[in-house]
Amino acid sequence: MKRAYSSSAYARPCEQYCREHYPEEAAQIFRRAEDYYRQFQKDMPDLGKNVMAQNMLDWFTILSFYEATGRRMDGEVLLEIKRRAVDKWKFLGKFIDGNRNQWPYRLFEKVYGRYIKKLQAHQARGEWMDTWRIEINPDGRTEGFCFHLIGCPIAKHAKAHGYGNLLPYLCRTDHFLAAVLHARLIRTQTEALGGEYCDYWYVGDQSPALEPYKNLPQI
Repeated sequence: MKRAYSSSAYARPCEQYCREHYPEEAAQIFRRAEDYYRQFQKDMPDLGKNVMAQNMLDWFTILSFYEATGRRMDGEVLLEIKRRAVDKWKFLGKFIDGNRNQWPYRLFEKVYGRYIKKLQAHQARGEWMDTWRIEINPDGRTEGFCFHLIGCPIAKHAKAHGYGNLLPYLCRTDHFLAAVLHARLIRTQTEALGGEYCDYWYVGDQSPALEPYKNLPQI
């Protein structure tokens, strides 16, 4: 049965987790999660239709299962679910190496560059006013791919509705896919933890650039 939250990348992993851990309750949890999801959709900010907007629907799906399970599917469960999902992509590490291949970084740069242009055009018309802003390589990095996310609507929603406890776990999942691609994410601040923005700098996992950050926690 296709449910309202089905378009989220977290939909199937969350359902699978429920079937494994709460088998007798699973069907009821799915119904409750759908009800919660529809309620959360009413809080949808003006994000438009773009590569970033899906993140908000993923967030609503996470919250829906969190509430539908009586908050048993907490931050630690979120990390477990994301690790499982990323494990299915481990084969990519055979073909993509963040130390040798530069094209993934350039691809992300092109995708975000197109997003920025669309965002500017829509905001000039008073649309997409609540979505993320992106600055590409504001720190002038010469290696890998660097960008800043500014004005995170997920962080705003979480803090406004009492879900700030889940935010740090969601942010930590950004590190998982990078590891599959033999890369590392260097991040010194997030809006979830009170930063002015979320900084991202992806480099190969053997890069000398990692040395000054070897004791940096994964946030």
